[in-house]
Amino acid sequence: MDLLILITAPLITGTLCRIAPRQLWAEVINAIGATTTLAAGLALAWRVFDHAQVSAFADLLYVDSLGALLVVVIVVMGFLAALYSIGYLRHDVAHEKIRTDQRCQYYLYYHTFIWTMLLAAVVNNLGLLWVAIEATTIVSALLVGFYRSKASLEAAWKYLILCTVGITFALFGVLLTYYAAERALGREAELNWTTLAANASQLDPGLMKLAFVFVLIGFGTKAGFAPLHSWLPDAHSQAPSPVSAVLSGVLLKVGLYGVLRFHLLTMDAVGPDFSSNMLLGFGLISVLIAVPFILVQRDLKRLLAYSSVEHIGLIAVAIGLGGPIGLYAGFLHIFNHALAKGLLFFVAGDLSQRYGTTQMSRIRSAVRVMPFTGTLLLLGTFAITGVPPFAIFVTEFGIIGAGFARGNIVAAVVVVAALAIVFAGAFGHALNMAFGRPRIRLSPVLIGPIGAIALLVPAVLITLFGVYVPSPVTQAIEQAMAMFDGGRL
Repeated sequence: MDLLILITAPLITGTLCRIAPRQLWAEVINAIGATTTLAAGLALAWRVFDHAQVSAFADLLYVDSLGALLVVVIVVMGFLAALYSIGYLRHDVAHEKIRTDQRCQYYLYYHTFIWTMLLAAVVNNLGLLWVAIEATTIVSALLVGFYRSKASLEAAWKYLILCTVGITFALFGVLLTYYAAERALGREAELNWTTLAANASQLDPGLMKLAFVFVLIGFGTKAGFAPLHSWLPDAHSQAPSPVSAVLSGVLLKVGLYGVLRFHLLTMDAVGPDFSSNMLLGFGLISVLIAVPFILVQRDLKRLLAYSSVEHIGLIAVAIGLGGPIGLYAGFLHIFNHALAKGLLFFVAGDLSQRYGTTQMSRIRSAVRVMPFTGTLLLLGTFAITGVPPFAIFVTEFGIIGAGFARGNIVAAVVVVAALAIVFAGAFGHALNMAFGRPRIRLSPVLIGPIGAIALLVPAVLITLFGVYVPSPVTQAIEQAMAMFDGGRL
């Protein structure tokens, strides 16, 4: 029942919001629908972690521990962004940035977007996984171009074209995987994950190597790996801030999820080194390329976008290194980054609406003008750059430790150097925005209670996870880690 509710609630919510006769009704339906999706997702994840896997509809839908982790990230951040959207859109309407009726369109697009990501996490067939990830591109492009300005429409088209071209490579990888399965299994060949995982050791190693290369390029484009990331800063900077939070905190992980499914198959067919080394290489490239762009950036949302390239690289490095330390740090970093980046994009939304810009040089004295938001700007910056006691410090320390433990000293040193430089640059930007001398006079303002909840929840969680990781979270991560054994733990 929870699985059925999970894959229907977002569609029903979006449709009801679109036809709601009053805007207040649409806001209430949005909140109730997001809460229902959250409850169903957490219930499903709890059931998966208790029973190892859940399937339905003749194995058309299948959720294991890896999929359940992604479901949790989607529903939690989807819920918070849905709440934050209420006040954010009210401000846009009040300042005539959008028409009143566009709010209903937004909720339809938003909840459909959440549905496509959930579909990617729960389908069994890898061909349908490819379809679902492509669907996330199409629907989220409507949200990237939501404001219909020249810049937002250009960003939407760039995002749509690059990700569609990229994911075409992933389709070649899917087809090669099916060909490998057909050669090994004959008429019993299919693209269901359960069948492929059970027979992965029989798949042709040469074909699976080539398939993984195509998949890594294709789904890696969606995940934001450098040098395939050029769509990401434009899309994140032009989308509404709650959408940017979901794009960065969740959608990139959906692309990574597609890569990891094929990584598991390739490890069993070829051995752990080939796909792990490719993940490690792409991860390090992403971290290194993001660093200079973070230092010279002038736009707040583009700064956060390049930070996402860095962090998706860190996750890839952790999983590429493997071992108990690397895998645990990598999976926990997925949670931590989603929360911290969601918080910072919500903060960026508040600041941009108050100051009328995302140019950091024009955002000054935020702590005085917006005490709550300005304080969370500093807290979020500390969290995302890995300052103790926040959660990302724990996972980044684990990634570095995994590098040394696995004997990859070069990777560990590169990560340490990159993190130190990023901290200095990001902290300097945040200090100027929080305490710099204002260029215009603005009276202090407090945000509404709904927006405060959306900001406060991720702030509390990234602090909590820095000092204590609840046992259900640890058990969930350990179950996902067990799927990546393959002689590497």
